[in-house]
Amino acid sequence: MASTSTIQLPVGPIKAIIVDDSFIHARGIPYAKAQRFEKPQPTETWTEALDCTGRAPICPQLPSRLESVMGPLTKGHSLSEDCLRVSIIAPRDVTNAPVMVWLHGGAYISGGGDLDCYQPIDLAKRGIVCVNITYRLGVFGYLHLEGIAPANLGLLDQRAALQWIQNNISAFGGNPANVTMVGQSAGADSIICLMAAENTKGLFHRAILLSPPLGELKERTPTAPMLKQRVEQLLTKDPREMSVDELLGVQKQLLMNPVRTQVMLFAPALGYSPLPTEADFDRKVSETAKDIPILIGWTDHDGRPFASMMGPQSLLKLPIIGPYVEAVGTWYITQSYFKRPAQRFHQQVLQAGGTSTIYSFGWAGLDNSLGSCHCIDIPFVLGTRESWKTAPMLAGIDTEEQLALLGSNLKDLWVRFANGRRLKEDHLEISRNFSLSAAAFEDNE
Repeated sequence: MASTSTIQLPVGPIKAIIVDDSFIHARGIPYAKAQRFEKPQPTETWTEALDCTGRAPICPQLPSRLESVMGPLTKGHSLSEDCLRVSIIAPRDVTNAPVMVWLHGGAYISGGGDLDCYQPIDLAKRGIVCVNITYRLGVFGYLHLEGIAPANLGLLDQRAALQWIQNNISAFGGNPANVTMVGQSAGADSIICLMAAENTKGLFHRAILLSPPLGELKERTPTAPMLKQRVEQLLTKDPREMSVDELLGVQKQLLMNPVRTQVMLFAPALGYSPLPTEADFDRKVSETAKDIPILIGWTDHDGRPFASMMGPQSLLKLPIIGPYVEAVGTWYITQSYFKRPAQRFHQQVLQAGGTSTIYSFGWAGLDNSLGSCHCIDIPFVLGTRESWKTAPMLAGIDTEEQLALLGSNLKDLWVRFANGRRLKEDHLEISRNFSLSAAAFEDNE
């Protein structure tokens, strides 16, 4: 049996697992509380040690649309609306260590911070205190109904978690004045929204953004009222009284017949608290970006999974023509949703007087038709090979070797960035032969 340790937090004691006598692993610490459709509130303090040694619950959700590339990653995790939890892996006996906070992707409708594939053990081995946030998704986090469900509850959850980290992370040896946010897809999109949100100043100090789908961020303002109208048509009773399955059924209908063709139907909406209006959004982000170094990028075939979802199904099924249509769709979605918007954001940060570096991730499994698809960069930094064993995107004869070699370089890049090393503003090409060089940093040693 694994040994445990009791850690005294300002909010109360917790029982955590000791890993290899070197690391603390605490899973499912409540950072806030909220009933359905309520804004998150601080948790009450407790006196008895809270058991944080088992898997944490994740927000109720439908199967991920990206299981075709990532595999069934949520299998084995319980679903609960009581999911406002953080999971922490930290080296033992550290003081003022850099903190790295992970926001998972999943189009704001799937995923969870405590999934095995997101456990950052190798980053903790490099001296980082790592925090993974679980927040409300889909109809539970982004169903905007006047007088019933406020907008942007999931984003408010994330802000509450960051506030909790500021107050509690020193108990794990983390430095609350050195917090690096890391997010992929919807998680990266969340970080940019948090840069513009009310009352987030000082909650984080640099950001690593993996494939944020910024190509549709501004589309959410006109979508919100249309989504509200469609929801009202589908509801048969007060959603506060509906079962979890009934609400997920409504969500499924909305996704099958969306009000707009978007990658993310449920997402933070501009013009609703805590976000500014569309007219003020860029200004707010630029004001914040002056003080937050950025590393932002995309994968070479980010659009591959979405091309098959969003493309003309009748053509995609045809021989010869189908693969061509999918290739064109992959290129278009990658360019319009991920690459070009990331390049524009990079320039926005520089023009604001901040620092930013862009990268592209081009590794792909040999003879794997998925290529360098959306999400493929995550396993090189988070999780273990065992936790990613069912992921089709990792099929390839040299995957094991590449996860070790390329993964080590990528982790070192993140760790140096989190430690305050300033990257040059060059474009980093991260692919099969990528090797981290000191020349990538301004302060070469």
